[in-house]
Amino acid sequence: MRKIILLFSLVFIMFLTACSNGEMAGDTNANASANNDENTKEKEETKEESEAKLEIVQSTGGAWKDSIDTVWVHSSAVFENTGDIPVEINETQMNFKGKDGEVLGTAPMIYAVPSVVGPGETAFISESTILEGISDAESYGETTYNFGFDKTDQSPNLLETSGIKGTIGDEYSNPYKVTGLVKNTTGEKQDDIQLAAALFDKDGKLLGVLNGSVDVGVNSGSEAGFELNYPEIPRDVAEKVENIEVKAYGWTW
Repeated sequence: MRKIILLFSLVFIMFLTACSNGEMAGDTNANASANNDENTKEKEETKEESEAKLEIVQSTGGAWKDSIDTVWVHSSAVFENTGDIPVEINETQMNFKGKDGEVLGTAPMIYAVPSVVGPGETAFISESTILEGISDAESYGETTYNFGFDKTDQSPNLLETSGIKGTIGDEYSNPYKVTGLVKNTTGEKQDDIQLAAALFDKDGKLLGVLNGSVDVGVNSGSEAGFELNYPEIPRDVAEKVENIEVKAYGWTW
């Protein structure tokens, strides 16, 4: 009898141990699954946060006829990096459309200034060209943009500008020009400096963009003057300019 009771007790203890181990394994598997789901979610969120994004936040365009009845168009835009990582802006194509939606002309291989923009930063782009075969400037309606960009670890290599001044041109010169100084604030000589000046009205609306370059090398700590009057903007918007924002970046060959 004593042996039977001892055997029964041993079986009962083994049963309790098995039940206890089963519950622990179940909890462990559930926690592991929850942890895996959480890790996957975090990775997806990190991927979304690191996505490269670039948008056109402002654009403008206008057409006019010159003294020999040639129809010109000026278009410009402001890019903004709306992502969380730096991007490099590739070539942009402008498509000049009529009010009826037809394409009046295109301008390929246009480059932004600067070409690399960090999160929350902006870049400018512009072009003026003849609309071949178009006799009426009023037929122009809008400009659309095709552009590409890639994530990058490059620096924008931005330089400081000062003494910015805008001047309305007379009937014999370009409608508007921007002058100022650019300083090489990097630690090495800049062989080429690209500049762009965005022109805004009193309400912050984009009117046009002028661009140009300083082709001579500028040593570290030195500065150089610049004058921007190209591409030509519609003459009737020159007098509306209230604010000017200049961006400059350097190249080292």
